[in-house]
Amino acid sequence: MWLDEAEIYRHITPEQLANCLPDCPNPTQWAVAFDDAIEFFDVRRDDRAMLFAQVGHESQDLNTLEETLSYSARRLMQVWPSRFPNDRIASQYAHNPEALANNVYGGRMGNDKDGDGWLFRGRGPIQLTGRYNYTRFADAINSREPVLYPDSLLEPGIGALAACWFYVTNVPVGADIVTATRRINGGTNGLDDRQRRYERCIEVLG
Repeated sequence: MWLDEAEIYRHITPEQLANCLPDCPNPTQWAVAFDDAIEFFDVRRDDRAMLFAQVGHESQDLNTLEETLSYSARRLMQVWPSRFPNDRIASQYAHNPEALANNVYGGRMGNDKDGDGWLFRGRGPIQLTGRYNYTRFADAINSREPVLYPDSLLEPGIGALAACWFYVTNVPVGADIVTATRRINGGTNGLDDRQRRYERCIEVLG
């Protein structure tokens, strides 16, 4: 017996996801994952367009699921001027992702062990970062997998759960684009793109 799509997907279909995130590499796989994650974390219907707008921007339509930490010395001085005040210091970390992660994330966000900055670097559709967040997320899904195997956030099943958990934990219900972006990004980077994505997701999801 063939099941209707509505009987399989409760919250988002592959077609809807592909329309929200046009460059998504595997809409069916991600739709299954997000459908389950939305159910698990009870993401309100009115917040789903915002969720996918933020996910789309942060992950480039689910193509970039791991934080890019390969910067030139010049870029390091621009992004973290207090940590890299001159070219001599910045050059030691230029295009050295592991050393950079341990420098900028070590001793923060629950990263209290050597190497934690790199181990718990940003991963998943919303770039979950830091041992503290990985541990809280693991507790929320009652699984140690995110802490023991952080790369599990690169897979759709765990990645979608991480995105929905972070969203419902940090973004107020009914948040506007500026508030949601600040809670996700810490600032307002890419606000215009996020707004365009949000408008498209509203059209797709209603």
